[in-house]
This record gives sequence, structure tokens and C-alpha cells, in this order.
Amino acid sequence: MNLHIKIKFSDRTIEKDIDYPRERKVKIEFNNVNDPITVDQITLNGIKANPYYNTQFQIENSNTVISSAHTINKNGVYLLTLDDLYVRSHRSNTWHCSTIEEDFIFTYEFTRSSFVDTYRDRDHIGFDNTFIPCVGCSFTYGADQPVTATWPYLLAQKTKRNFLNLGIASAGVDAVYNNLHLLYKQKPFDQCVILVPPLSRRIVSAKIDDLYFRVCSNVVLEDNNSDFQFYKNKEFLKQMAIVQKQIIEDTSYEYSNKFFHKITDFCSENKIDLYCSAWSDDEYDYLKTKSGFTLLPKFPGLKMFKERADDNQHPHKKHYEYFVNSILKSNQLK
Repeated sequence: MNLHIKIKFSDRTIEKDIDYPRERKVKIEFNNVNDPITVDQITLNGIKANPYYNTQFQIENSNTVISSAHTINKNGVYLLTLDDLYVRSHRSNTWHCSTIEEDFIFTYEFTRSSFVDTYRDRDHIGFDNTFIPCVGCSFTYGADQPVTATWPYLLAQKTKRNFLNLGIASAGVDAVYNNLHLLYKQKPFDQCVILVPPLSRRIVSAKIDDLYFRVCSNVVLEDNNSDFQFYKNKEFLKQMAIVQKQIIEDTSYEYSNKFFHKITDFCSENKIDLYCSAWSDDEYDYLKTKSGFTLLPKFPGLKMFKERADDNQHPHKKHYEYFVNSILKSNQLK
């Protein structure tokens, strides 16, 4: 696989073509360094990469190796190492692709110096202690807001209980069920809170080479211009067209209704206390007609507060605070 690597330093730009996986490393020597040199950007086949992950700097005439190298102050060798997770994340940077057919669906997680594709909560707390999963779409994840502004985090802070943020950007009800039942097999739980996403959304799946690629039906494909990404794959585009046609024809949302019943049946069978709300009027009215869970107060409409997330589209911390306070005031969450 040909990979075009472009690294923009503050004093130069380096471009290299790599025959991956035969070649896995990009080495750049720095001599006569007098002033600090920063790593401003790394792109992989035209797609921005994390400038901290898999990078290091070996100082000249020293055993010292600096990990997550983003500033160069001395002479030495800068090294970028490529691996399968690094490459895979750029081919599927919105949701997830996996080597197994039944797997969790989530956004790849970068931290400052590392990258994993292990399923985990947004706060990176983990599942070792008793926890309560909070599941939904970007309104649960907290798109373009810090994790400390999200409703699962605020609910945990106010109750001193381990509510975990398992929101998935763009998720539908099928993705919520997919993750909940897989998680329960590994780490059982006895309570669950769902902020039900729009019923019109579905998972689109395609087998590409040896990977199972999964993405939400409402992802905007026009924004993805690189042929390197899976969004341009013919099999995926074919499956996307099929699913979008099915969505149009499914005027009563029978597909999502089936998966919602799977969730309530699953929780009933495993004695899980299920709590549900919604941020859309249509979905909240839908919940009023269903049973098998406790209906929480509705998530506030965006117009309730003028403030927005950084993208100017998603809720602000004020919306999340209002939602959490409404839940606690209702005394419905036991």
C-alpha cells in the first residue's frame, strides 16, 4: 500500500512515499538546531494525523529518547512509526472498522501520546468498577464540548455514582443495541440510561478487504475527498445507497422500532433497570407510547439557551446541566 507522508515542521516540510507495510518508519535528521522547531502538522494520504502518536526524537550523542515528539530543541533524529491501527484510523476516521464481524461501534480514540481501538467510555474510566452506561448519539457524547460539560459526567458528579459516557456520534437505535448487548457479555451492569437518537438512523456495513467497516447512514460523504478513506469504496457506497433507500421507504420506522424492542426485551431478561429520554420531540412522543422502562424528563430544546457547543450546532453545558437537574428533580432515577 502506498502511503504519502507529509510532515510540516516550523522550518521545513518533508514529504515521503512509503510502501506499507514493507516500510514502516520515516526518519528525519536535524542538525545545527539553534532555535526550537515545532511539528505543525502530519498528513497521511492527505488526511490530518495525530502529531503526537507514534513519534519520538533521539537526541544526538545521548541515550535519551523523547516520546510524543512535537518540539525539537537539539540535534538528533525525528522518527514517525506507522502501524495497522494508525493506518486503519485514517481509512475509517468517523466510526469503526474491525477484523471481526460482530464488534463494538465507536469513534477511534486518540489521547495526547497514544491511540487505541479498545472500546471504552469517553472519560476513559473503564469498566472494572460497578458502572451505569449512558448511551446515545452526539448529544450524549457531548460533541464539541469538553467531557466535563456532558450530561453523563454531570450526573456522575451530582450523584457520586459511576455514570459512564458511552455516546456515539451520529448513532441510531441499532448502534445503541449493538454496543449494549456486547458490553453486557463482557461487563454486566444492572442499570442503563439511553438518550434515544433519531429513529431514522441506521448502521451501514461493508466488508472491505479483510475489514468490516461500519458507519452511520447520516454521515456526510461529500466532505471526504481522499480516495484512501473507505468512504469512496464502491462496495460501501453501494450499501449506503441501499440503506438510504430503505430509510425512505420505512415511513413508520419499523427498523428502529424493532431494535428498541430488542433493547427493552434485553434489559427485562437481564433485570436491568432501563431509563430513557430523547432530545427530539418526535422521539420523545414515541417513547410515551412504549413500556418496559422509566421515562425521564425530556432533554431541553436547543432554543432554551442561546449558547451552543463550539460547532454552533450541538448543545452547550447549560443544556446538559438543565437535563441533569430535571432528572434529579423528578426523583425517577433510582
